[in-house]
Amino acid sequence: MSSTSERKLAENRMRMLQFAETLGNVSEACRKLGISRSQFYEYKKRFEELGLDGLRDLPPIHKTHPQTTAPEVVEQILALSVEQPGWGCQKISAKLKQMGISLSAVTVQDILTKQGLGTRSERLYALEKRHLEDGLELNGEQIKLLEKHNPCFRERHIESSRPGELLSADTTLACRLQGVGKVTLHAVVDTFGSYAFGLLHTSK
Repeated sequence: MSSTSERKLAENRMRMLQFAETLGNVSEACRKLGISRSQFYEYKKRFEELGLDGLRDLPPIHKTHPQTTAPEVVEQILALSVEQPGWGCQKISAKLKQMGISLSAVTVQDILTKQGLGTRSERLYALEKRHLEDGLELNGEQIKLLEKHNPCFRERHIESSRPGELLSADTTLACRLQGVGKVTLHAVVDTFGSYAFGLLHTSK
């Protein structure tokens, strides 16, 4: 792109910022301009730091030199994934932006996946493991999520003195098979040793 075209593009983006300021409503301005709020705030940040030059298109990152995420940012992402296991990559990315860290949701998801925390189930399992093994104190929201994901969790604080004293039972649809229909799993867990029994059947 020529320098003239780059300057015109930068000036157009500056007018976007001025329009939002005049309107006094960023969301409405973004809607009328056809840009996302994240784009708007990215332009605003670049303009505040570099002036008009900051609104030019950024040079592409060469494929042989990929941008890496700082270790402290990775640690922040992992901490958020444990603190808020119900949050996905979009919400974590938005939270990081509030903290002054600009990182795309795609990058956040890639980091979580590489750390074995890419799904909600994996993050909840990691949280439960830290609670049981490291004594991590859980807040009300974390406990609510764990109990919703694993109904047996709420029974783990109960101590049984012998096998068979306390059982936790549940019935759930396991799958549907052609020619058979519904296959139901009836599971019972002995809380004394967390020993589980299961029965698959096609009728109650």
